[in-house]
Amino acid sequence: MGLPRETRTVWHDLELRVRAEDPEVLDYVSSQHRLAREEPDRAATRIDIEAVSSPSRLAELTARPATERRESYAGWWYGCHRNEDGAFVLVSQEGHEFPHALITTDFLTWEIVAAHEHELGLVVTRTMRELVREHFVDRGALMLHGAAAVLPDGTGVVLAGPSGAGKTSAAVQLARAGGYCVATDRCLLLADGPERVVVGLPLSTRLTREAAAGLGIEPGEKDGLIRHGEAAVRRPDPKGKISLSNGEMRRLAGVEFLASTRIDTLVLLENTGAPQPLSGPVAEGEAVSALAEHILVPDTAYRGRWLSADASPEPAGDVKGRLGELVAAVPARHATWTPATYRSDVLAAWLAPRAGTEKTGDPS
Repeated sequence: MGLPRETRTVWHDLELRVRAEDPEVLDYVSSQHRLAREEPDRAATRIDIEAVSSPSRLAELTARPATERRESYAGWWYGCHRNEDGAFVLVSQEGHEFPHALITTDFLTWEIVAAHEHELGLVVTRTMRELVREHFVDRGALMLHGAAAVLPDGTGVVLAGPSGAGKTSAAVQLARAGGYCVATDRCLLLADGPERVVVGLPLSTRLTREAAAGLGIEPGEKDGLIRHGEAAVRRPDPKGKISLSNGEMRRLAGVEFLASTRIDTLVLLENTGAPQPLSGPVAEGEAVSALAEHILVPDTAYRGRWLSADASPEPAGDVKGRLGELVAAVPARHATWTPATYRSDVLAAWLAPRAGTEKTGDPS
């Protein structure tokens, strides 16, 4: 191997730099986090990651007795100890699908050690996702099970609703209509100075076969996806979905991503199966209750800040009160539709903010 190379990503105000000797690791990381354009130079925090493949080093770290255990947001357990130099070490415990260790002295500089090179890219991107989540939760963000997008006219939209409501479909189709996708499944609602901002959690876009076909992605295309670690990422999806990186979504479906956007409107989506889409304003109290059902973080009864010096649970605070402030500042609409049949060429106009209280249908 040659000298380590580096890739840089700015996620709203968080800069992440990854160094690795294997160029395939960096290609994988870059594809997962590909953005349509670089964020303005506003990074307030920088995290550095060194990615290393070393079975012997991992075995040595794994042999050390754990002094505590931490649970990741994804539900995996890690045994933790301090090295002789004072570095904090988290080692994935038995049952984890990709054995690895995370080493840090200050929780801003990390070394990620995996047993196999072909799994390293996946471990790095998952760790980056957790670091992004913890950074913005620490800043007071609420994590929502929802999607977000930018309309072609620049309007920022947060899309909330139950599973199957069409959040991912709407975000992807808005990007294909000339806008941008910000999040397809998880997003962070943040008060950023005077503005309300939504930050996407960096995740692969998961599509059903039908949704992929609707984007023009042929069934055979998944065999040509850029993958680092074939065995790791080709395991069967429990819902039969395929996972695509940001780079793959751009190449195969023409979908561009941004890390964040200002929130201009909130849309509560519902898949009714009705042929005629409808939307209309919703009362603030109803909007707060609907959004609260899909808030994933904070959850003081479950997750701690597992990649922070202080691993105590995230403070819950007044979640509904914070959502109330958001809804008071940003208009909310209730939208009913059928994702499988709705035309993308009118989706942006249908979801755009509107004045008035009347119910509105397909603007075409």
